[in-house]
Amino acid sequence: MILKELDPFLGGSQDEIAHRIAQDRMAYHLRRYFGKSEEVDVLNYLRVSSGAVVTMVDHLVLHPYGLIVIERESLNDKVQIQDDGQWVRWRENVATEMRSPITRAYLRALSLKAFLDKIVKQKGFFDAVELDILVAVPDTARIQWPTMGVLPEVCNADQVHARVTQRVQHCRRSAEATGVLTSSERRRLGQFLRSLHRPLARAASR
Repeated sequence: MILKELDPFLGGSQDEIAHRIAQDRMAYHLRRYFGKSEEVDVLNYLRVSSGAVVTMVDHLVLHPYGLIVIERESLNDKVQIQDDGQWVRWRENVATEMRSPITRAYLRALSLKAFLDKIVKQKGFFDAVELDILVAVPDTARIQWPTMGVLPEVCNADQVHARVTQRVQHCRRSAEATGVLTSSERRRLGQFLRSLHRPLARAASR
């Protein structure tokens, strides 16, 4: 079920338009495969804050065993992932280091968990919840992988639904219980996060 759609788009620069198109495409894929799901719930774009700490998530998946943070990364150039995890962007034979979207996704996932740990009444509850990440890219063919091979955290945007399904199935096979997040708990959590969502304020145009 889709618990939160994208915020209305109010226009912007070419980069902002391209960013929104990528958001829409990812939201479309998630709605297509999980819109009527009784097991997987989705919040599209979430921005919550606790004090001075702001946590932003491109797309958040809730399932019976945990949470999956989906980070989108636009790859307009060839990218090399080195053996030490560093991402390098190649443009006109010039290499430029870029921040690893895998690291960014993990940091956002941990920030979200810290936020939830701080505000829920049942302390330590989310320690028992699986916390995973996925990085969705337009085309994995543009990536030169490290010597260890393809990274499981990275996939094409249209493969995200399959990766989410595989993760839920893996959790089900290895879990000792039926799951820590019931359907009603996921709905309440989603509604709670949606109530705390604060869109990024746009500067007034002159």
